[in-house]
Amino acid sequence: MSGGKALAPAGGELKRGGKMSKTQFYFVLGLLFAVLVAIFALQNTESVDIKFLAWHFTAISKVLVILVSTIVGALVVLFLGFSWQLKRYLYIRRLEGEVESLKKELEQARQTAEPAAGAQETQESRRQEAPADPEDSKGQSPGS
Repeated sequence: MSGGKALAPAGGELKRGGKMSKTQFYFVLGLLFAVLVAIFALQNTESVDIKFLAWHFTAISKVLVILVSTIVGALVVLFLGFSWQLKRYLYIRRLEGEVESLKKELEQARQTAEPAAGAQETQESRRQEAPADPEDSKGQSPGS
């Protein structure tokens, strides 16, 4: 590879500069963690006794304990992530509703401001039509 280009992973393109996307990074990180857990579990194959609250388990494989603990931890993280995403989604929906409401208010304010602006222009045009010099109208009586 003398051209300096990075190889694209199977099924996808690398971003500019050969950098991975967040999703690709987390996928690789998850795979690495899974491999490390598998290696750890395979090296610890003896049986153990487990005591948890009122439960007592005897002669359970350490591999099973490690894998079940890892799966439970992954599920907890997954559900917490779903909870966070749901809260974020609902918050965005609420904000979108507020934006729509404010747009309607703005449109109504513009519509009520247009007739008021038209009336103001009419008053200004009447003032311009009236005589500008008050001395001209003093010498004349209203009845003459």
